[in-house]
Amino acid sequence: MKNSDKMKNTGPKGLEAHAMVVAAIDFMEEVGNSAFSMRKLAAKIACDPMSLQYHFKSKKGLERAMAEELTRRISTIDNSMPWDERLRHLAYQYRQIALAYPNSFKLMQQFWSTGLADYIRAEYVCQALTDAGFNDNQVTSFCLGYYACIIGLAASEAGGLLRPADDADLNDIENLPQQGFTLTKKLAPAFQAVEPGQVFAFTVELFLQGIKKAL
Repeated sequence: MKNSDKMKNTGPKGLEAHAMVVAAIDFMEEVGNSAFSMRKLAAKIACDPMSLQYHFKSKKGLERAMAEELTRRISTIDNSMPWDERLRHLAYQYRQIALAYPNSFKLMQQFWSTGLADYIRAEYVCQALTDAGFNDNQVTSFCLGYYACIIGLAASEAGGLLRPADDADLNDIENLPQQGFTLTKKLAPAFQAVEPGQVFAFTVELFLQGIKKAL
């Protein structure tokens, strides 16, 4: 983690904001989004709730800081690499974070930007697209599309949407009416055979191939 990337401010009683954010992520993964609150977090870490309020102002402020912390854990690579390889590399890092922190990762979908670390990675994406030869309008559109695609895909995989069909799913398909579901029934074994990461990899390549056609 880069020093310039990390929050260092302290508040009442010397409590350090970054330690609170790390604890909040751990707590979110433990209890899930619906059970998470600043009051429960304060009790978990034996902290005065007013200390959390001092640092983050609101639950939304804390959640933004949590999303920013996850972004800090995503590194970038040498800009001398081919532009598409840079974007591919970054995409898989987002996937790793999503699989490691599935509950907290959902927070990334709530904010246009979470702070400095997010802007550092966005600059990296914009530089890769600029190096590819896209104009400013294309860079901004593709940058936003890239994040929507990658974060959405990663969150979907972590949440279970991109998993293979299980026995319950196959039973539902088998019980569908005979009329109108020919392809769904035919493809049931293929849905069951989906490999981990298969849909993510396919869609990332599809996205990169698609924007290459705009060059």
